[in-house]
Amino acid sequence: MNRGQLYHVSMGIVGLSVGFAEFIHILTQGVHLGASLMAVGALVLLVHAGYSLVVAESAELKSGQNVVIAVGSAILCSSGAVLQFVVY
Repeated sequence: MNRGQLYHVSMGIVGLSVGFAEFIHILTQGVHLGASLMAVGALVLLVHAGYSLVVAESAELKSGQNVVIAVGSAILCSSGAVLQFVVY
């Protein structure tokens, strides 16, 4: 997997984990502005990442730092989403 694909997959994971957590929040506690905006933003991020992977759009990544940040944020968001359901 090249850096561009890894970047888009990581961004998709971030969108999926944040979106899943916010959709569950909306279903359990009702619609709130903050949760709704986060859910829509996560959905847009997920769709964009999926589209970029399907059309094989290159991310034009000049340095590995962007990929490291994307993978790190994917790990943090996924861990936070799991912890949110374990703790609450």
